[in-house]
Amino acid sequence: MDNKNTIPPPLHAPVEGLDVNKLKIILRSNWYWLVLIFIAVNAAAYLYIRYTKNLYQSDSEIKLELSTEASEFGIKSVVEDQNLNLISGEMELIQSRLFLNQVLDSTDIELSYFSVGRVLNDELFRDAPFEVTYTIKPNGPYNVPLYFDETSGNGITIRIGEHGTEVAGQYGENIHLDGLDMRITRNDKFKRGDEVGYFFVINNRDALLNYLRQNLTVEPINFNANTIRISFRDHNPAKAQFVLNEIDSAYLQYSYQQKNLANKQKIDWLAKELGQIEKKMEAYEDYFENFTLQNRTNNLDEDLRATVELITRLDSQRFVIAQRITRLDEIAANLNNTEADPALIQRQSLPDYLVTALEEYQKLALEQEKLRMSYSEKTFAYRQRQVELESIRTKTAGQINAIRKDLVQRLAELNNRKKHLENEFANLPDKNTQFSKNLRFYKLNEQFYLTLIQSKSEFEIAQAGSIPDFKILSPASYPYTPLSPRKSMITGAGLVASLGMIVFLIGILYLLNNRITGLYDIERLRQLPILGVVPASRYSSAGGIYVAEHPRSMVSEAIRTLRTNLEFFNIQSDKKIVAVSSTVSGEGKSFIAMNLGGVIALSRKRVVLLDLDMRKPKHDLPAPFNETSRGISTILIRKNTWEECVVKTQLETFDYIPSGPHPPNPSELLLNGDFDELLAELKKHYDYIILDTPPVGLVTDGIMAMKRADIAIYVFRVNYSRKDFITNLQRIVNINKFSNITTLLNALPSTGENRYGYGYYEEASSTERFKKFFKG
Repeated sequence: MDNKNTIPPPLHAPVEGLDVNKLKIILRSNWYWLVLIFIAVNAAAYLYIRYTKNLYQSDSEIKLELSTEASEFGIKSVVEDQNLNLISGEMELIQSRLFLNQVLDSTDIELSYFSVGRVLNDELFRDAPFEVTYTIKPNGPYNVPLYFDETSGNGITIRIGEHGTEVAGQYGENIHLDGLDMRITRNDKFKRGDEVGYFFVINNRDALLNYLRQNLTVEPINFNANTIRISFRDHNPAKAQFVLNEIDSAYLQYSYQQKNLANKQKIDWLAKELGQIEKKMEAYEDYFENFTLQNRTNNLDEDLRATVELITRLDSQRFVIAQRITRLDEIAANLNNTEADPALIQRQSLPDYLVTALEEYQKLALEQEKLRMSYSEKTFAYRQRQVELESIRTKTAGQINAIRKDLVQRLAELNNRKKHLENEFANLPDKNTQFSKNLRFYKLNEQFYLTLIQSKSEFEIAQAGSIPDFKILSPASYPYTPLSPRKSMITGAGLVASLGMIVFLIGILYLLNNRITGLYDIERLRQLPILGVVPASRYSSAGGIYVAEHPRSMVSEAIRTLRTNLEFFNIQSDKKIVAVSSTVSGEGKSFIAMNLGGVIALSRKRVVLLDLDMRKPKHDLPAPFNETSRGISTILIRKNTWEECVVKTQLETFDYIPSGPHPPNPSELLLNGDFDELLAELKKHYDYIILDTPPVGLVTDGIMAMKRADIAIYVFRVNYSRKDFITNLQRIVNINKFSNITTLLNALPSTGENRYGYGYYEEASSTERFKKFFKG
């Protein structure tokens, strides 16, 4: 530390209680820690930015067209209350494993390509130096890096992990590796950079689901507008946008499917029912076709009426034929009767030749008139009968027999046909009942079929005209700026954190520092005067007396000021005893005592310095002050005289008496009369007697020495003495009723230029610090 001109500190406390000098001392003594904290925190921020991969986020905004049954009835409050639940439900749906599985079904991201950089690895999304087509077994190398290296020509090697199994192959050829069959083709359009290698990863389903769920975020934008934001994060901006587009598309398709799910289920059910009804109707149609073919009709009521009419006609025909046979028998019986029979001309259904024969036979107008009443003149039977009447009677009998035979045969056929019709007539009611039943079911199925066809058409039209339940207000954006790390923010945060930690450390050190830092600390002792201030110096004294070795230093000038200030104290005797003490060792009382005595000696006064600290002999003092075989302790026990113990210093009028060997009872030695006699004897030979007392905060020896002094100098050392030492001094003064004590502030850091008043400048700097002796 450079010695500079001492500027006395202000006598008032700092504004708002801040001890500026104390703060300066803390900064000066801990600056290297503060610089280290600043460098470490900002270096950590730099390393975090340098070794953290950029994370990009793509965003899209969607408006949901939500509707409920309540809205259809105008219950607005219910809808408003349900919007929150509906939007929350859609958000949970988008993040669900069910939906994300559908996204994976439509997205090809199972294979990931990476470049091995010198610092970080980057994913080569849709732009890799090679392309892999593969088939993998369930126990294959999922989720592990498969390193790719090129050899000479078209040769390649594939390795599982950095030190795993390695196989060699060729571009375009099949390669087998632990449950993985693959073929690798070169991408000639790929532009290589400074990457040092490549690898690819085959992701399984669970890994991809976790990847989607961890990087997907869905949050509401406006509940009243039913808008949500979907975000996806990835280290590759193109992949983030691609995956988000796939999620939006999958959600669009999923929403469309869910909206038409009811229609689709209805259409599927209708198609199934229509198929079953078609089969039933085909069976009925086959029945009707077979029935028509078998019965040659499809109207049984008409068949019943026709059968009855046919049976009636058959009965009429049978009756007529039976009558004709009867009449023929009568005619045959009457042929032998030569008399005219008027009934012969009334026979019906007789052949013309027989009628003719009969007419000829009758030859009577009455019979002809009777015959006309039964038959029309234009009928074939009437004309034939006329011809037969005119035929020969002999031929008529043969003809009658032939006719009768034919009529008998026809009557038998009519009987058989009637029997058959009667059997059919008995079965027609059952067939009609079954036919009517089947016809009724057919018509019912036909009506149901037409109704289902109409319903299916309506649902298909509704499905074709449906639209998705949401609108994409903003498609997936391409993230040009990384979401993290935010370099400017982290750099600023590192700067602020480092400064905050520095301020925090300074504050902790400030609060924990209970040391005296300035003159204002001891100015609180209002009843005790301040003798002066001695600045700190980096020079040491090899010979033992600092003021003799560095006469032009700030410290020497300050000690001269102490000598001058001593003159202002009203001491009656010309022989003065000055005691120098402190609370603990290390505060510089021995240094002050030695150099104060040296300064007084330089003013041609005879001075002797007594080292009364017999409890702690100073073995490390430079010659000639390192005498330990005799001294104050041996003088007080009258083993030696004071003349025998005096040690001459480099100054002619300055002598030194060491403490001597360590006695078992130093306090008792100072209490006996020998010490008073020693002081009285020394007054005869010296102008000033300087007493270097033991620390009064540790033992009572110093207090007894201070009582015998004309003036006592109590030393405090800046940034070493604690503030409670001031309280300790007040207690000593109050208890012992001291009125001759003055204070001194030692080792006050110098400020200003390298000079200390009166035109005196510091001599050439030395790197050695003064030894422990000069600090007490």
